[in-house]
Amino acid sequence: MDKKVLIFADPISNHTEKWIEGWNLIGYTPVLSGLSDKITNNVNIFNEKINATGGNGFKYLKNIFNFYKVLKNEDPHIINTHYMSSYGLIGALLKKKKSILILSLHGSDIMIDMNRNIIYTLLSKFILTKADFIISVSETMTRKILKNFPLLRDKILTQQYGVNIDLLNKFKQENKVIDIITNRQWKPNSNYPTILKALSNFKDLKIKLVGSDNSNYVKELLSSFNMLRSSSTGMISYNENLSYIGRSKVFISLTTSDGASLSLIEAMYLGAIPIVSDIEPNRELIKDGINGFITSIQHDILMNTIIKALSLNKNDIKKIQNYNKNLVLNKFDFNKNFKLLDLKVKDYFEQY
Repeated sequence: MDKKVLIFADPISNHTEKWIEGWNLIGYTPVLSGLSDKITNNVNIFNEKINATGGNGFKYLKNIFNFYKVLKNEDPHIINTHYMSSYGLIGALLKKKKSILILSLHGSDIMIDMNRNIIYTLLSKFILTKADFIISVSETMTRKILKNFPLLRDKILTQQYGVNIDLLNKFKQENKVIDIITNRQWKPNSNYPTILKALSNFKDLKIKLVGSDNSNYVKELLSSFNMLRSSSTGMISYNENLSYIGRSKVFISLTTSDGASLSLIEAMYLGAIPIVSDIEPNRELIKDGINGFITSIQHDILMNTIIKALSLNKNDIKKIQNYNKNLVLNKFDFNKNFKLLDLKVKDYFEQY
């Protein structure tokens, strides 16, 4: 068996880094190809500025010949594409008969893009049908795919790739010196205006706002809530982020749409009490009042939920922490989940 996998994905994404690590773990040699506005020595990475808010389809298609050359030169047995209408489209267009196409889906590509309009729906059908099998990070996403395309049932593996338990153990802290942390992307989907409005009422708490950048959107937000500017850490390393989470009492994720959020899973294992938006993927992980809190996207309700979380007694906090730790160990262990993927790949080779 050829043990090389060609990954079409965002070169600077933490998710991509974890997928490379995972393929290595199960004995594959990963080769990464993608678009980036950073010039690198990697001849498979093509210089192209990508706008995080979308509208980049032409840039991927413009580089399709570059991707084809990488595919031809590397001649992998497996092509692993990430996100549907970007790299997933490239993989679907370039797939050869002897190649196995694995499509990894992460959230918005299904929860928002798939039914955006008739063009996206038809494009989704083409890409999903071309894939040999599909990795969906949540049951909610899987149900939505099957509602639209029920014949794809046997192609889908539903699992988040998970977290590195050994690494997270290095950041577990009993002494929680940070009251509240949020580290979701500073994009409209994360509802930071609501979060900041709620947090502005807690003047005496220690708050960490992780990952703010220099975009106009972020500058305007922090200008409107100037009293929270000192709580913003800006962009930090993955390990620094875990260090903050490990020292935090409460973790907030108020996204409008999502998959199985990796940052939420990390917070659950590290003992921060989750407060999350009322969307289906979050309800797969959080039972309101049992192992965290589900709130609506309204600043006054979020504020009251924060007060409730910070008022929990030690026994209730310990119950939530133990519940969440066991849940992560059972469902989201990185090593276990990639070994399950390896079994799926081997089964596919045996059948075809």
